[in-house]
Amino acid sequence: MDKMPLIAVIFQSIPESIILFSFGLAIVGERINFKKVFIAAVISAFTSMFVRNYVPYFGLHSVIGVLVLFILFWKLFDLKAWKALISSLLSLIILILLETFILQAVLNLKHITLTEMLQDNLKRVIYFYPHLTIFGLVTWLIYYKKWFLIKGSRVSNVD
Repeated sequence: MDKMPLIAVIFQSIPESIILFSFGLAIVGERINFKKVFIAAVISAFTSMFVRNYVPYFGLHSVIGVLVLFILFWKLFDLKAWKALISSLLSLIILILLETFILQAVLNLKHITLTEMLQDNLKRVIYFYPHLTIFGLVTWLIYYKKWFLIKGSRVSNVD
């Protein structure tokens, strides 16, 4: 299993988690509380680091990651369980899709393998930023334009 260095947790995993939680809240029409998003991101990132370092079974970190996202959306952000589940799953699906396509394109352009990238801490952080930038812009657009799948706290009762 890939062991995450602290620098990758701070500069890649925490920003990624901030975007995941922000997207999850935006897509279900909830207000983004940046203090809670940051707390959730730190918890999620360090949980991911711990799981990757100490759980030897491949793929289990993804299952635990979904569970952590769900619990944080549900308990920290006070979303109903079904909304927390939708937020968790949609956030991860979008992240995985963007990461798969954009990271692969970056690796192809740079003519390196995933293994080579993961062995270099600087590349490990920097090569993730293109898809995180796009994910962040999509999140901002969804939040700003109030495009959501489910009505949440951002929808007024007056129409």
